[in-house]
Amino acid sequence: MIVDVHYHFGISPNIENTAKAMAQILSTDFIRLGVYKPFKEVVASYKDSLDDSDGDKLIQRMDESGIDISVLLNVDYLDWGMDDSALLHQHNESARVVARHPERLIALAGVDPRRPKASSLLRRCIEEFNMKGLKWHPDFGFYPNSEESYEVLKVLNEFELPLLTHCSPLSFTRAKYAHPIYLDDIALDFPNIRIIAAHSGMMWWHDWMALAQLKPNISGDLAMWQMIAESKPLLFRRHLREILDTIGSEQLLFATDGPYTEAYVSNKRYVDMIKDLTIENSDGIVFDQEEVDAILGGNAARVFNL
Repeated sequence: MIVDVHYHFGISPNIENTAKAMAQILSTDFIRLGVYKPFKEVVASYKDSLDDSDGDKLIQRMDESGIDISVLLNVDYLDWGMDDSALLHQHNESARVVARHPERLIALAGVDPRRPKASSLLRRCIEEFNMKGLKWHPDFGFYPNSEESYEVLKVLNEFELPLLTHCSPLSFTRAKYAHPIYLDDIALDFPNIRIIAAHSGMMWWHDWMALAQLKPNISGDLAMWQMIAESKPLLFRRHLREILDTIGSEQLLFATDGPYTEAYVSNKRYVDMIKDLTIENSDGIVFDQEEVDAILGGNAARVFNL
């Protein structure tokens, strides 16, 4: 089983403008990670992914890539003017798409803890919309171990659901809020919450790994790492081998960050790159099938009770 634990499914009323905005915001980051694609090609890819109100195109791309289950992420754009009503509408639409493909999709809620009714909104997303966890973007302007964050985490802890929280610098957000160190408090104070550090900290992966080595409830996903795998394959293999040698293979989960990344590196290629880690390579770095199977889906099955 192959599980993508990090997919941004979205429905936009203005596909053209949204696709162009996505391309403009993300292109600099992906170029700096070593992968370039023409702007028009990227926009076309984003337009196609946004023109998918029922998720049928996503399922088709999953089939082509060999991905069995995708975890859809709802993101709370509080600072961009999203009110409570719009937030609930987003979750309702996400739940509708999951209900259409219940064997292939699950969804996580996205509720910014700075909302006055954040705790009750999360509870509603779980109870009414069947959300299977919580997705945070603390780099939008809050610390994940803040007082208001803890009030929301109490609800998540009550339902024993996982937290997937952004954990990496980006060019257009405030990195100080997304450092792995703030997950340490959550791991201690909420030991029953399974924490997934999105991107495994990316360039902070050593800091994430230092926590994960001694706190088994902190995992990491490999979203955006396909950029490094594509542009610097030896570096990718070296980093991945060091992680597995340090903390083992049980705390690393496959993730794409699609559809943002798909315009640059297809999900099929990324799946194949992970599968091909078992092939003997001239660099002398060796991976076994058990490690690959755990990364591609075994660990996600345990975290999300699949």
